[in-house]
Order: sequence, then C-alpha cells, then structure tokens
Amino acid sequence: MTIEQTQTVVTAVFHHIFRYARTADEITELTRVIVEQPPEPVCEVYVWDRPCRSFREEDGPAFPGTGRLRVTSNPASGWAALNYMHPGSPDGALVDSLNPDFTEDTPALLFDPEGDLWFPASASLPLEKVREAVAEYCRTGARPMCVQWQPGEWY
Repeated sequence: MTIEQTQTVVTAVFHHIFRYARTADEITELTRVIVEQPPEPVCEVYVWDRPCRSFREEDGPAFPGTGRLRVTSNPASGWAALNYMHPGSPDGALVDSLNPDFTEDTPALLFDPEGDLWFPASASLPLEKVREAVAEYCRTGARPMCVQWQPGEWY
C-alpha cells in the first residue's frame, strides 16, 4: 500500500498580490496579516494542495474548483466581514457572515472596491471572530462553523 502525503497550501490574494503559507507558523502569520494588516482591504483565501497562480504567471491561472473565502478587514474600525462561495455546496453555495447582534451603528464594509459593492452591515463581525473563522478555514478548507451565515448577494 502506498501512502501519499499531500501538503496543504493556503493562498491569500490581495488584489494582485499573492501570498502563500504552507507550515502552521506561516499559516498563523498569514491569518494575522489578513485580519490585522491587510495590504489591500479585500482578499480571497484558498486552501488547496498547491499554490494558486495568477493569470499573469506563465503557468496560470490556477485556482481550485472548491470553496473560496473572501475577507474584508478594516483594522482601524475593528470590524471585518466574510463571504464563502462553493459552487457544489449543499448548504449554501454563496453566503455572508452573520452578526446576529448588529445594530444601526455596525458599519457596512466594502465587498469589492472595483465594483463599489458592499456587504450588508449584518455581515460585519469583530476582528477576533473573523480571525477565528479564517484560521478554521485554513485548517479545514471548508466553510467555517464558528460563525453564523446568511445568504450572500455577491460572488
């Protein structure tokens, strides 16, 4: 019997900046950057057995056909929001994070700066909750269960 080991690679795409993490320490650091110090306010996170590749690369584009976690983080305000998309998911192909305690003071966050698309304010969560969800996604590659979800509007 042959046992094949596959390595998990986490790719975070900040607009045109691709960052990769393979080890537990690298994934912890990348999670921190995504939530606390994003080079762009919106990023997409992929978990795959190889690095994702940009269309700008000779061997690109390359992205998994499975799920994707979009993260908008605004560290200055203390809020972030999540969008999970998985084309074949039986429990919701497109969902946004849900803050059941949101109020009229909870900010709506940018979903897509190029399209001027926004998350509903009900998707905004405290940074620590988003950090927990991103870490869970990086471990499992599945929709995080540590947060609640609502139907999403944008891909």
